[in-house]
Amino acid sequence: MKITLKQLQQGQCKIDQLILQSMDCDLYLVNIRDAQGERLIVCDDAGSPLSFRSQLHAKKPFKGLGITDTLLEHQSTYNEMIGIEPARVAALQVPIANPDQDYS
Repeated sequence: MKITLKQLQQGQCKIDQLILQSMDCDLYLVNIRDAQGERLIVCDDAGSPLSFRSQLHAKKPFKGLGITDTLLEHQSTYNEMIGIEPARVAALQVPIANPDQDYS
């Protein structure tokens, strides 16, 4: 499912968790987990997933929304890189500073 940044900033959905999905060295997508536990990807008004070039840049639009749980998520492609059959491996999830706690 998708939700727009505008909807989140207008308070149309309570954010229980902010998830910064690391796609590459400098490419991040943002997901949220709502009060019902559903994971939603944050999109622009046209429905395209928002992408950011840094963690700081990705968290900035969420300042002031009272987020208390933020994770950095990274999916490993190690098996594919060394020629082993790709297998579903749980993503690495690391707690990071919430948007309101950053010094930006």
